[in-house]
Amino acid sequence: MKYSNIGLLAAAAILISAPAATAGELTYGSWNGPKNVVIVEGVAPYLKAIEKETNGSITWKLIAGAQLFGGRQTLAGIGNRVADAGGPVIPAFTRKALRSANVVYDLVNASESPIAMAGAVAETYHLNCPACKADFEKNKTVFIANYAATSFNLLCREPVKSAADVKGRKIRVVGALGRYIKSLGAVPVGGPPSKAVQAMQRGNLDCIAGPSSWIQSFGLWDIAKHVLDAPLAIQPTPSAMVINRSVWNGLKRSERAAILKHAPRLIANTTVKGYMAEDKMVRSEAPKRGITIVKAGNDILSSLEAHKAKEPGIIAEVAAKEGVKDPNSIIQAHLKNVAKWDKIHARIGDDVDKFAEALWTEVFSKLDPDKI
Repeated sequence: MKYSNIGLLAAAAILISAPAATAGELTYGSWNGPKNVVIVEGVAPYLKAIEKETNGSITWKLIAGAQLFGGRQTLAGIGNRVADAGGPVIPAFTRKALRSANVVYDLVNASESPIAMAGAVAETYHLNCPACKADFEKNKTVFIANYAATSFNLLCREPVKSAADVKGRKIRVVGALGRYIKSLGAVPVGGPPSKAVQAMQRGNLDCIAGPSSWIQSFGLWDIAKHVLDAPLAIQPTPSAMVINRSVWNGLKRSERAAILKHAPRLIANTTVKGYMAEDKMVRSEAPKRGITIVKAGNDILSSLEAHKAKEPGIIAEVAAKEGVKDPNSIIQAHLKNVAKWDKIHARIGDDVDKFAEALWTEVFSKLDPDKI
């Protein structure tokens, strides 16, 4: 991946102007704004927990708001050590670099539970998909932790109540969900949500496919006045913690252990206290702010079910063409994990502490800090 000259100059200027890092000070970069729930509920408490666990042998400088790199440049920015660690890394933004990891990303319809999807991705990436971890390795990075958003809906400027209303609209979407959007006769448009917001403000985009929580996270209260509520997808693979490989190798075992120990809480906090809580708040606040939320009818739901049934085969075919070896094994391993985590979610409910505990027991306790 190549940086634009402007991006490189901006990153260089920030790093030059910043105070020189001490031996134990690491930089975490994010394209999310400082008030985004990923930062507030997930990343910031996580970094503080690592500092406390290591008695200050690791401290963090958190630089949010795309000051170091944008969404598409995050993986390369970490690999090239523009930041020592960062996120979120979105596999769909770097399909060629993260071919195998994208097989998991594309299984966005495997469950309607953010908790099940987040837990399953953590387990698949860490324990069942060597090729996924190898993708990060090839890019000089180490995957640590992901999170899941809530169900993607259509957040639109104009009323949308049915499949007929979707036809012809320009809709921001990434990854496999684009196939379904296109099947409805809409026009899929790629790109990060921050740029999509700007496009909607200018009238160049009709809708954003994303969780309702984005209305708050990206300031869409006065733009996306109409929401079509349908379980279109869940995005469970954004990696909130990816660390530079050479930085990871240079840490003491106890420091690596601290980073892994608190990863379950990062995933649980971001998913439950972040996205799920914000989604509930937006739905409660929407009527007061003049936002209409309409439940999708059978015309959407029936076509969505038909789409879901076809997706695993299509995903395998696309992945094979992109050079992934044996994508079916990745798909089957992940779907098995999703089924397992659906049962875990049924048992623990939306309890953030129990979710973090399950993540530790099922995934992170099984990792050797010296072998990942």
